[in-house]
Amino acid sequence: MPTIKENQFLTVLIEFAVDPSPQQAFLDAIADIVEQHFKSYAGFVSANFHASEDGQRVVNYAQWQSKQVWRDSFQASNRNEVQTAIDKVISRYGVKTLKVEPFGVMRVIENA
Repeated sequence: MPTIKENQFLTVLIEFAVDPSPQQAFLDAIADIVEQHFKSYAGFVSANFHASEDGQRVVNYAQWQSKQVWRDSFQASNRNEVQTAIDKVISRYGVKTLKVEPFGVMRVIENA
């Protein structure tokens, strides 16, 4: 479950531009890779997947304990296997663009 608190975790937003017809299939496939490969990484907190109502985007909101832990995940021993799986899914579903940006949570406003 996501925990949104100021200055606690690194948030990584990953946006995929997709065709509307395979949006849900793509979302399921990429989420399966995250669950299979990233869920067990030390420092991984959560990943949430969002589908735009127009069917043209999938956004992954991922949380890591720190920027360094997130970066270290790229050096994992099975990184080539994971990247190959991601590349195959991106190719299979014709992802048009991919944007990855890390963010820090700087302010939270909650309903009491």
